Order: sequence, then structure tokens, then C-alpha cells
Amino acid sequence: LVNFNYPSITVPKLSGSITVTRRVKNVGSPGTYQARVKTPQGVSVTIAPKSLKFINVGEEKSFKVIIKAKNASVTKDYVFGELIWSDEKQHQVRSPIVVKAV
Repeated sequence: LVNFNYPSITVPKLSGSITVTRRVKNVGSPGTYQARVKTPQGVSVTIAPKSLKFINVGEEKSFKVIIKAKNASVTKDYVFGELIWSDEKQHQVRSPIVVKAV
């Protein structure tokens, strides 16, 4: 369920770390999108790669989201954040991040 290619990222039982892969498709003009994360409390989030360059409509790219628990006692409940991809034209694509550590 974690690696279904949904726009949102939900990890209901985080123990240690997990890597989630997502695939996105360009539906507009060419552009380069930079990743920014509003990190959920008590976890760290790393995006790889941190930028995606699209040249053609329909072009697909993959990226990984690495989520690590910093302190399980802080995240006994669900915590929320988001991944935001922004291009130079001010387009933004947002993906909610929801995590619960065990």
C-alpha cells in the first residue's frame, strides 16, 4: 500500500526508515521542478533526486522519498507534512505526507 503510486504518502507503521517510490508525468510545458518538504514532526524526509527536469509533454520521471523516524515517542500519533514540487513559473504540485511511528 505504501508504494501505490498515489499523490499522497502515508506510512501507518514506521519503524526505522522506509523508502517510497513515486512516478510523475509532465502534463504541461517544459520545466524543472525543485522539491521542498514541510517535514512531519519527529521524522526526517529526504527526496532523491531533489529536482526533476521535464522536456516533453507525457514524459515520466521517478523519485524516492526516504522517511526516517527520529524519535518514536514524539510520533505516537499521526503527524503531517507535505512534499511540494515547484517550477520557475510558480507552478506547485503538493503531496501530503502522513506518518505514524511504532
